[in-house]
Amino acid sequence: MIQHPLAALYVALFLCLMPFKFGFDYIYDPVRNLALALALGAWLLQVAHRKDKIVWNGTCGLIVLYMAWACVTLIWAPDLVESRRKLVAYGMGLILLLLVCNQIRSKSALDGLMRVLAIVGWIMVAAGVYTIVFTGVQSGERLKVFEVNENQFGTFLILMLPGVIWPVLCRRGRMRSIYMLLSVIYILCTIMLVALSGSRGSAISLVLVLLAFWFWRPLRPWGAVGAAVVCTMLFAAPFLLGTLQSRFETKEGGDLGGRVVLWQASVLLIQDHPWSGVGVGNGPQELHWYVMSLKDDQDPKRVLPSHNPLLEVGVETGITGMAIYLGILASALWRFFMFRSRRHMQRGELSAYFPLILGTSVGYLATWIKGGGMEVNLSYFLLLALLLIPSHLLQSRSVDIEQSNTTEADDQVDMYSAVLR
Repeated sequence: MIQHPLAALYVALFLCLMPFKFGFDYIYDPVRNLALALALGAWLLQVAHRKDKIVWNGTCGLIVLYMAWACVTLIWAPDLVESRRKLVAYGMGLILLLLVCNQIRSKSALDGLMRVLAIVGWIMVAAGVYTIVFTGVQSGERLKVFEVNENQFGTFLILMLPGVIWPVLCRRGRMRSIYMLLSVIYILCTIMLVALSGSRGSAISLVLVLLAFWFWRPLRPWGAVGAAVVCTMLFAAPFLLGTLQSRFETKEGGDLGGRVVLWQASVLLIQDHPWSGVGVGNGPQELHWYVMSLKDDQDPKRVLPSHNPLLEVGVETGITGMAIYLGILASALWRFFMFRSRRHMQRGELSAYFPLILGTSVGYLATWIKGGGMEVNLSYFLLLALLLIPSHLLQSRSVDIEQSNTTEADDQVDMYSAVLR
Protein backbone atom coordinates (compact mmCIF):
# COMPACT_ATOMS: atom_id res chain seq x y z
CA MET A 1 0.00 0.00 0.00
CA ILE A 2 2.84 2.39 0.79
CA GLN A 3 4.37 1.62 -2.60
CA HIS A 4 1.05 2.28 -4.36
CA PRO A 5 -0.44 5.56 -3.04
CA LEU A 6 -3.31 5.57 -5.54
CA ALA A 7 -4.43 2.09 -4.47
CA ALA A 8 -4.19 3.20 -0.83
CA LEU A 9 -6.45 6.14 -1.67
CA TYR A 10 -9.02 3.83 -3.27
CA VAL A 11 -9.09 1.63 -0.16
CA ALA A 12 -9.46 4.66 2.11
CA LEU A 13 -12.26 6.03 -0.06
CA PHE A 14 -14.09 2.73 0.07
CA LEU A 15 -13.90 2.53 3.88
CA CYS A 16 -14.80 6.21 4.35
CA LEU A 17 -17.83 6.12 2.06
CA MET A 18 -19.23 2.75 3.14
CA PRO A 19 -22.20 3.46 5.45
CA PHE A 20 -22.23 -0.11 6.82
CA LYS A 21 -19.83 -1.41 9.44
CA PHE A 22 -20.61 -5.09 8.79
CA GLY A 23 -20.94 -5.82 12.50
CA PHE A 24 -17.42 -4.57 13.33
CA ASP A 25 -18.64 -1.46 15.14
CA TYR A 26 -15.71 -1.27 17.57
CA ILE A 27 -12.87 -1.71 15.11
CA TYR A 28 -14.31 -0.29 11.88
CA ASP A 29 -13.66 3.36 12.72
CA PRO A 30 -10.01 2.75 13.78
CA VAL A 31 -9.42 0.69 10.63
CA ARG A 32 -10.96 3.43 8.47
CA ASN A 33 -8.85 6.11 10.14
CA LEU A 34 -5.74 3.96 9.76
CA ALA A 35 -6.46 3.46 6.05
CA LEU A 36 -6.83 7.22 5.56
CA ALA A 37 -3.60 7.86 7.48
CA LEU A 38 -1.85 5.19 5.40
CA ALA A 39 -3.06 6.81 2.17
CA LEU A 40 -1.80 10.19 3.37
CA GLY A 41 1.58 8.77 4.40
CA ALA A 42 2.03 6.88 1.12
CA TRP A 43 1.27 10.01 -0.87
CA LEU A 44 3.64 12.18 1.19
CA LEU A 45 6.43 9.64 0.72
CA GLN A 46 5.83 9.69 -3.02
CA VAL A 47 5.91 13.50 -3.04
CA ALA A 48 9.18 13.51 -1.11
CA HIS A 49 10.74 10.82 -3.32
CA ARG A 50 9.76 12.36 -6.65
CA LYS A 51 9.92 15.96 -5.39
CA ASP A 52 6.47 16.61 -6.82
CA LYS A 53 4.55 19.79 -6.21
CA ILE A 54 1.57 19.61 -3.89
CA VAL A 55 -1.63 20.72 -5.60
CA TRP A 56 -3.47 23.30 -3.54
CA ASN A 57 -6.63 25.27 -4.19
CA GLY A 58 -8.82 27.89 -2.60
CA THR A 59 -11.35 25.34 -1.35
CA CYS A 60 -8.73 23.55 0.75
CA GLY A 61 -7.46 26.90 1.97
CA LEU A 62 -10.95 27.91 3.14
CA ILE A 63 -11.35 24.61 4.98
CA VAL A 64 -8.09 25.27 6.82
CA LEU A 65 -9.29 28.81 7.59
CA TYR A 66 -12.57 27.49 8.96
CA MET A 67 -10.78 24.93 11.11
CA ALA A 68 -8.53 27.70 12.45
CA TRP A 69 -11.56 29.78 13.41
CA ALA A 70 -13.20 26.68 14.91
CA CYS A 71 -10.10 26.23 17.08
CA VAL A 72 -10.59 29.79 18.36
CA THR A 73 -14.13 28.89 19.46
CA LEU A 74 -12.64 26.24 21.75
CA ILE A 75 -12.03 29.09 24.19
CA TRP A 76 -15.75 29.30 25.03
CA ALA A 77 -16.87 25.79 24.04
CA PRO A 78 -18.38 24.01 27.10
CA ASP A 79 -17.63 20.45 25.92
CA LEU A 80 -14.14 20.05 24.51
CA VAL A 81 -14.63 16.34 23.80
CA GLU A 82 -17.38 17.09 21.29
CA SER A 83 -15.24 19.88 19.84
CA ARG A 84 -12.36 17.48 19.31
CA ARG A 85 -14.63 15.02 17.50
CA LYS A 86 -15.91 17.68 15.13
CA LEU A 87 -12.41 18.99 14.39
CA VAL A 88 -11.16 15.46 13.70
CA ALA A 89 -14.06 14.99 11.26
CA TYR A 90 -13.11 18.21 9.44
CA GLY A 91 -9.49 17.09 9.35
CA MET A 92 -10.44 13.77 7.79
CA GLY A 93 -12.51 15.55 5.16
CA LEU A 94 -9.63 17.87 4.34
CA ILE A 95 -7.21 14.94 3.97
CA LEU A 96 -9.64 13.11 1.70
CA LEU A 97 -10.14 16.19 -0.46
CA LEU A 98 -6.41 16.89 -0.64
CA LEU A 99 -5.59 13.31 -1.65
CA VAL A 100 -8.21 13.26 -4.40
CA CYS A 101 -7.12 16.61 -5.84
CA ASN A 102 -3.46 15.53 -5.93
CA GLN A 103 -3.85 11.95 -7.20
CA ILE A 104 -6.95 11.92 -9.42
CA ARG A 105 -5.30 13.85 -12.22
CA SER A 106 -5.52 11.43 -15.14
CA LYS A 107 -8.28 9.62 -16.98
CA SER A 108 -7.15 6.24 -15.63
CA ALA A 109 -7.12 7.52 -12.05
CA LEU A 110 -10.59 8.99 -12.55
CA ASP A 111 -11.79 5.60 -13.83
CA GLY A 112 -10.52 4.01 -10.63
CA LEU A 113 -12.34 6.56 -8.48
CA MET A 114 -15.59 5.92 -10.34
CA ARG A 115 -15.05 2.19 -9.88
CA VAL A 116 -14.88 2.67 -6.11
CA LEU A 117 -18.14 4.64 -6.16
CA ALA A 118 -19.80 1.89 -8.20
CA ILE A 119 -18.65 -0.83 -5.77
CA VAL A 120 -20.00 1.11 -2.78
CA GLY A 121 -23.29 1.75 -4.60
CA TRP A 122 -23.77 -1.89 -5.56
CA ILE A 123 -23.02 -3.06 -2.00
CA MET A 124 -25.71 -0.68 -0.74
CA VAL A 125 -28.19 -1.98 -3.31
CA ALA A 126 -27.37 -5.58 -2.38
CA ALA A 127 -27.85 -4.74 1.31
CA GLY A 128 -31.21 -3.14 0.57
CA VAL A 129 -32.43 -6.12 -1.45
CA TYR A 130 -31.16 -8.49 1.26
CA THR A 131 -33.12 -6.57 3.89
CA ILE A 132 -36.31 -6.74 1.82
CA VAL A 133 -36.00 -10.45 1.07
CA PHE A 134 -34.94 -11.74 4.48
CA THR A 135 -36.43 -9.15 6.82
CA GLY A 136 -39.46 -7.94 4.92
CA VAL A 137 -41.14 -4.57 4.96
CA GLN A 138 -44.44 -4.03 6.73
CA SER A 139 -47.02 -1.87 4.99
CA GLY A 140 -46.59 1.75 6.04
CA GLU A 141 -43.22 1.15 7.74
CA ARG A 142 -40.01 2.70 6.50
CA LEU A 143 -37.28 0.44 5.19
CA LYS A 144 -34.18 0.59 7.38
CA VAL A 145 -31.06 -1.08 6.02
CA PHE A 146 -28.47 -2.16 8.60
CA GLU A 147 -29.19 0.70 11.01
CA VAL A 148 -28.38 3.36 8.43
CA ASN A 149 -30.54 6.49 8.63
CA GLU A 150 -33.36 6.22 6.08
CA ASN A 151 -32.72 9.68 4.69
CA GLN A 152 -28.96 9.23 4.36
CA PHE A 153 -29.35 5.85 2.68
CA GLY A 154 -31.09 7.37 -0.34
CA THR A 155 -28.65 10.27 -0.46
CA PHE A 156 -25.68 7.89 -0.63
CA LEU A 157 -27.32 5.87 -3.39
CA ILE A 158 -27.71 9.05 -5.45
CA LEU A 159 -24.12 10.15 -4.83
CA MET A 160 -22.77 6.79 -6.05
CA LEU A 161 -24.79 7.01 -9.29
CA PRO A 162 -21.93 8.59 -11.36
CA GLY A 163 -19.75 5.57 -10.64
CA VAL A 164 -22.39 3.25 -12.12
CA ILE A 165 -23.03 5.38 -15.23
CA TRP A 166 -19.38 6.22 -15.96
CA PRO A 167 -18.37 2.78 -17.39
CA VAL A 168 -21.21 3.05 -19.93
CA LEU A 169 -19.74 6.30 -21.22
CA CYS A 170 -16.24 4.80 -21.43
CA ARG A 171 -17.04 1.50 -23.14
CA ARG A 172 -17.98 0.53 -26.68
CA GLY A 173 -19.67 -2.48 -28.23
CA ARG A 174 -20.79 -5.42 -26.12
CA MET A 175 -19.29 -4.18 -22.84
CA ARG A 176 -21.22 -0.94 -23.19
CA SER A 177 -24.48 -2.89 -23.47
CA ILE A 178 -23.62 -4.92 -20.37
CA TYR A 179 -22.78 -1.85 -18.29
CA MET A 180 -25.89 -0.10 -19.61
CA LEU A 181 -28.05 -2.99 -18.41
CA LEU A 182 -26.35 -2.86 -15.01
CA SER A 183 -26.94 0.90 -14.73
CA VAL A 184 -30.64 0.40 -15.54
CA ILE A 185 -30.87 -2.25 -12.80
CA TYR A 186 -29.15 0.13 -10.38
CA ILE A 187 -31.59 2.95 -11.12
CA LEU A 188 -34.53 0.55 -10.78
CA CYS A 189 -33.29 -0.65 -7.40
CA THR A 190 -32.52 2.90 -6.25
CA ILE A 191 -36.03 4.10 -7.06
CA MET A 192 -37.53 1.10 -5.28
CA LEU A 193 -35.33 1.44 -2.18
CA VAL A 194 -35.88 5.20 -1.90
CA ALA A 195 -39.64 4.67 -2.18
CA LEU A 196 -39.65 1.96 0.49
CA SER A 197 -37.43 4.05 2.79
CA GLY A 198 -40.09 6.75 2.82
CA SER A 199 -37.52 9.52 2.56
CA ARG A 200 -39.24 12.53 1.02
CA GLY A 201 -35.99 14.42 0.58
CA SER A 202 -34.27 11.52 -1.19
CA ALA A 203 -37.30 11.03 -3.45
CA ILE A 204 -37.27 14.69 -4.47
CA SER A 205 -33.50 14.57 -5.00
CA LEU A 206 -33.76 11.49 -7.20
CA VAL A 207 -36.45 13.14 -9.33
CA LEU A 208 -34.23 16.23 -9.71
CA VAL A 209 -31.27 14.09 -10.83
CA LEU A 210 -33.32 12.21 -13.43
CA LEU A 211 -34.83 15.47 -14.70
CA ALA A 212 -31.38 17.04 -14.97
CA PHE A 213 -30.23 14.12 -17.12
CA TRP A 214 -32.91 15.02 -19.67
CA PHE A 215 -31.12 18.28 -20.56
CA TRP A 216 -27.95 16.57 -21.88
CA ARG A 217 -28.03 14.11 -24.73
CA PRO A 218 -25.34 11.70 -23.41
CA LEU A 219 -27.34 11.24 -20.19
CA ARG A 220 -30.85 11.37 -21.62
CA PRO A 221 -31.25 7.54 -21.74
CA TRP A 222 -31.02 7.35 -17.94
CA GLY A 223 -33.56 10.13 -17.58
CA ALA A 224 -35.91 8.17 -19.84
CA VAL A 225 -35.26 4.96 -17.89
CA GLY A 226 -36.06 6.68 -14.62
CA ALA A 227 -39.31 8.12 -15.96
CA ALA A 228 -40.31 4.73 -17.35
CA VAL A 229 -39.58 2.99 -14.04
CA VAL A 230 -41.61 5.52 -12.05
CA CYS A 231 -44.58 5.26 -14.44
CA THR A 232 -44.43 1.46 -14.30
CA MET A 233 -44.41 1.50 -10.50
CA LEU A 234 -47.41 3.85 -10.42
CA PHE A 235 -49.52 1.55 -12.57
CA ALA A 236 -48.15 -1.95 -11.95
CA ALA A 237 -46.85 -1.81 -8.36
CA PRO A 238 -48.36 1.19 -6.54
CA PHE A 239 -47.86 -0.54 -3.17
CA LEU A 240 -44.12 0.22 -3.45
CA LEU A 241 -44.95 3.91 -3.20
CA GLY A 242 -47.37 3.46 -0.28
CA THR A 243 -44.92 4.43 2.46
CA LEU A 244 -43.68 7.46 0.58
CA GLN A 245 -47.19 8.57 -0.33
CA SER A 246 -48.42 8.29 3.25
CA ARG A 247 -45.53 10.41 4.52
CA PHE A 248 -46.32 13.12 1.98
CA GLU A 249 -50.03 13.04 2.85
CA THR A 250 -49.78 12.90 6.64
CA LYS A 251 -46.73 15.19 6.90
CA GLU A 252 -45.15 12.95 9.50
CA GLY A 253 -43.25 15.03 12.00
CA GLY A 254 -45.00 18.21 10.90
CA ASP A 255 -43.92 20.56 8.15
CA LEU A 256 -40.57 19.46 6.73
CA GLY A 257 -40.40 16.65 9.28
CA GLY A 258 -40.33 19.03 12.26
CA ARG A 259 -37.30 20.89 10.92
CA VAL A 260 -39.02 24.27 10.98
CA VAL A 261 -38.87 24.36 14.79
CA LEU A 262 -35.19 23.41 14.68
CA TRP A 263 -34.48 26.16 12.17
CA GLN A 264 -36.36 28.74 14.26
CA ALA A 265 -34.43 27.69 17.36
CA SER A 266 -31.16 27.91 15.42
CA VAL A 267 -31.93 31.44 14.28
CA LEU A 268 -32.71 32.48 17.87
CA LEU A 269 -29.44 31.00 19.11
CA ILE A 270 -27.45 32.73 16.37
CA GLN A 271 -29.10 36.01 17.32
CA ASP A 272 -27.87 35.52 20.89
CA HIS A 273 -24.35 34.53 19.75
CA PRO A 274 -24.02 36.21 16.35
CA TRP A 275 -20.23 36.29 15.93
CA SER A 276 -18.86 33.70 18.32
CA GLY A 277 -21.34 30.83 18.24
CA VAL A 278 -21.44 28.36 21.11
CA GLY A 279 -18.25 26.54 20.15
CA VAL A 280 -17.48 23.96 17.50
CA GLY A 281 -19.15 20.61 18.17
CA ASN A 282 -21.46 22.00 20.86
CA GLY A 283 -24.37 23.07 18.67
CA PRO A 284 -26.87 20.26 19.37
CA GLN A 285 -26.47 20.45 23.17
CA GLU A 286 -26.95 24.22 23.32
CA LEU A 287 -29.70 24.23 20.68
CA HIS A 288 -31.71 21.79 22.78
CA TRP A 289 -32.78 24.50 25.24
CA TYR A 290 -34.03 26.78 22.48
CA VAL A 291 -36.06 23.93 20.98
CA MET A 292 -37.61 23.24 24.39
CA SER A 293 -38.71 26.87 24.65
CA LEU A 294 -40.50 26.69 21.28
CA LYS A 295 -42.02 23.21 21.52
CA ASP A 296 -43.70 22.13 24.75
CA ASP A 297 -44.10 18.47 23.79
CA GLN A 298 -40.42 18.05 22.89
CA ASP A 299 -38.73 15.08 24.56
CA PRO A 300 -36.28 16.62 27.08
CA LYS A 301 -33.81 13.78 26.47
CA ARG A 302 -33.80 14.09 22.68
CA VAL A 303 -30.93 16.24 21.42
CA LEU A 304 -31.09 17.15 17.73
CA PRO A 305 -28.86 19.21 15.43
CA SER A 306 -30.22 22.07 13.32
CA HIS A 307 -30.83 19.81 10.30
CA ASN A 308 -29.38 22.49 8.06
CA PRO A 309 -25.61 22.55 7.48
CA LEU A 310 -25.36 26.33 7.26
CA LEU A 311 -27.42 26.86 10.41
CA GLU A 312 -25.44 24.17 12.24
CA VAL A 313 -22.22 25.95 11.33
CA GLY A 314 -23.72 29.29 12.39
CA VAL A 315 -24.83 27.88 15.75
CA GLU A 316 -21.34 26.55 16.49
CA THR A 317 -19.05 29.19 14.95
CA GLY A 318 -21.28 32.23 14.39
CA ILE A 319 -21.77 34.34 11.29
CA THR A 320 -18.01 34.38 10.70
CA GLY A 321 -17.97 30.61 10.43
CA MET A 322 -21.05 30.63 8.21
CA ALA A 323 -19.38 33.00 5.75
CA ILE A 324 -16.21 30.89 5.54
CA TYR A 325 -18.16 27.63 5.26
CA LEU A 326 -20.40 28.99 2.51
CA GLY A 327 -17.27 30.12 0.69
CA ILE A 328 -16.00 26.51 0.65
CA LEU A 329 -18.95 25.30 -1.42
CA ALA A 330 -19.02 28.46 -3.55
CA SER A 331 -15.33 28.16 -4.44
CA ALA A 332 -15.72 24.50 -5.45
CA LEU A 333 -18.73 25.30 -7.65
CA TRP A 334 -16.90 28.27 -9.19
CA ARG A 335 -13.89 26.14 -10.15
CA PHE A 336 -16.20 23.43 -11.48
CA PHE A 337 -17.96 25.82 -13.86
CA MET A 338 -14.81 27.72 -14.77
CA PHE A 339 -12.74 24.69 -15.80
CA ARG A 340 -15.47 22.70 -17.55
CA SER A 341 -14.62 24.37 -20.87
CA ARG A 342 -11.01 23.15 -20.97
CA ARG A 343 -10.19 21.52 -24.27
CA HIS A 344 -9.56 17.99 -23.00
CA MET A 345 -12.77 18.15 -20.92
CA GLN A 346 -14.72 18.49 -24.16
CA ARG A 347 -13.39 15.28 -25.75
CA GLY A 348 -14.68 11.72 -25.46
CA GLU A 349 -16.37 10.54 -22.29
CA LEU A 350 -14.94 13.49 -20.34
CA SER A 351 -17.45 15.70 -22.16
CA ALA A 352 -20.19 13.97 -20.14
CA TYR A 353 -18.42 14.51 -16.81
CA PHE A 354 -19.83 18.02 -16.32
CA PRO A 355 -23.53 17.16 -16.78
CA LEU A 356 -23.15 13.91 -14.85
CA ILE A 357 -21.64 15.54 -11.78
CA LEU A 358 -23.83 18.65 -12.05
CA GLY A 359 -27.03 16.60 -12.07
CA THR A 360 -25.82 14.48 -9.16
CA SER A 361 -24.77 17.59 -7.22
CA VAL A 362 -28.21 19.16 -7.63
CA GLY A 363 -29.85 16.05 -6.22
CA TYR A 364 -27.36 15.63 -3.38
CA LEU A 365 -27.50 19.26 -2.27
CA ALA A 366 -31.32 19.22 -2.30
CA THR A 367 -31.17 16.66 0.51
CA TRP A 368 -27.95 17.90 2.08
CA ILE A 369 -29.43 21.33 2.82
CA LYS A 370 -31.89 19.82 5.32
CA GLY A 371 -29.79 16.98 6.70
CA GLY A 372 -28.55 16.61 10.23
CA GLY A 373 -24.79 16.37 10.67
CA MET A 374 -24.20 16.57 6.92
CA GLU A 375 -21.96 19.63 7.14
CA VAL A 376 -19.03 17.41 8.10
CA ASN A 377 -20.06 14.11 6.50
CA LEU A 378 -17.35 12.59 4.33
CA SER A 379 -19.83 12.26 1.45
CA TYR A 380 -19.94 16.07 1.32
CA PHE A 381 -16.17 16.24 0.94
CA LEU A 382 -16.42 13.65 -1.82
CA LEU A 383 -18.85 15.94 -3.63
CA LEU A 384 -16.38 18.82 -3.27
CA ALA A 385 -13.68 16.57 -4.70
CA LEU A 386 -15.83 15.63 -7.70
CA LEU A 387 -16.41 19.34 -8.34
CA LEU A 388 -12.69 20.13 -8.13
CA ILE A 389 -11.38 17.27 -10.31
CA PRO A 390 -11.78 19.15 -13.64
CA SER A 391 -9.56 21.98 -12.37
CA HIS A 392 -6.72 19.54 -11.60
CA LEU A 393 -7.18 16.97 -14.34
CA LEU A 394 -4.22 17.15 -16.72
CA GLN A 395 -4.12 16.22 -20.39
CA SER A 396 -5.29 12.63 -20.16
CA ARG A 397 -3.13 11.18 -22.90
CA SER A 398 0.15 12.67 -21.70
CA VAL A 399 -0.46 11.73 -18.08
CA ASP A 400 -1.51 8.17 -18.91
CA ILE A 401 1.58 7.69 -21.11
CA GLU A 402 3.81 9.04 -18.36
CA GLN A 403 2.23 6.75 -15.77
CA SER A 404 2.48 3.72 -18.03
CA ASN A 405 6.15 4.47 -18.78
CA THR A 406 6.86 4.87 -15.08
CA THR A 407 5.12 1.60 -14.28
CA GLU A 408 7.02 -0.19 -17.06
CA ALA A 409 10.33 1.19 -15.83
CA ASP A 410 9.55 0.14 -12.26
CA ASP A 411 8.67 -3.36 -13.45
CA GLN A 412 12.00 -3.60 -15.30
CA VAL A 413 13.91 -2.48 -12.21
CA ASP A 414 12.08 -5.08 -10.10
CA MET A 415 12.91 -7.76 -12.67
CA TYR A 416 16.62 -6.86 -12.76
CA SER A 417 16.73 -6.78 -8.95
CA ALA A 418 15.19 -10.23 -8.79
CA VAL A 419 17.76 -11.58 -11.29
CA LEU A 420 20.65 -10.11 -9.31
CA ARG A 421 19.31 -11.68 -6.13
